[in-house]
Amino acid sequence: MKRIKNIVGIIFFVSLIAGIYYLYINEKAADPKGPVLSARSESITVGLDASDQEILEGIAAFDDKDGDVSDSILIENIKKQEEGEDNAFTVTYVAFDKSNNAGRISRTLYYEDYRKPRFTLTQRLRFPENQDFSLFNYVHADDCIDGDISPFITFYGNDTIPEKPDKGIYDCTLQVKNSVGDSALLPVQIEIYEDSYEEHSLRPQIILKEYLTYIEKGDKFRPEDYLDYVNDQGILLIGPAQDKTENTDNTDNTEDMTSDAHSISVSRIDIHSDVDTDVPGIYSAEYSYKSEKTGYECNASLIVIVE
Repeated sequence: MKRIKNIVGIIFFVSLIAGIYYLYINEKAADPKGPVLSARSESITVGLDASDQEILEGIAAFDDKDGDVSDSILIENIKKQEEGEDNAFTVTYVAFDKSNNAGRISRTLYYEDYRKPRFTLTQRLRFPENQDFSLFNYVHADDCIDGDISPFITFYGNDTIPEKPDKGIYDCTLQVKNSVGDSALLPVQIEIYEDSYEEHSLRPQIILKEYLTYIEKGDKFRPEDYLDYVNDQGILLIGPAQDKTENTDNTDNTEDMTSDAHSISVSRIDIHSDVDTDVPGIYSAEYSYKSEKTGYECNASLIVIVE
């Protein structure tokens, strides 16, 4: 009996030593800490076509157990900064050690040729009442990173546009967001007009070359440059104001005219603009014209975004 107790005691002692040794080995082999990443600079500036390798420049990773693990560094994500410059992003890098522990670091990324998403209007947002139409057929958006992002445009605002809207002006806002989280907003007005003979046959139309334009801060803006033609019982091309001087009793009389019966002087169109190219923002240029043939008036509006 005593011999059996001794054997049991020896087995217990050996098991205890083996267990302690096992815990010691596991603790020694355990690697709970991830690698530490470092950046040579707090920010980096690249072009939109920069490769991952260019964006990774200056980033290193070192692990206490595995040493240099810089080869494992990846770009985890790139997100637009909510504040700061328009081309400022936050890029986050991640690296792994052999135990699959992760370490991270972030810094500011500047895309030198980045711009916010932009909208395009293919025509004036003016439609006859009691007719179905889809704004998505006339509004598009493009992005310097994602290309065409028109399918992601959303509309919202104070006015709800019914399926067949009544005559009136409806205010709403266009919004679109790109893959890095940067969004663009554009307030617009949608006009629904009475579908009548007078509207179709007597009221003239001012046609613009475009209905939404983007210009850089400080650039010159000439609203007359965006006029295309006037439809007034036929197409009238818009020509420059010309001076005709007649000398009668040593008095100069000057009037605006054009030499072609199928064209009109730009001076026949009233233009009002609140555009200040020194201050970024959303502006408008308003155009109006009255037909001498029918007595009906018309107008057009150009949205101008100064960036």
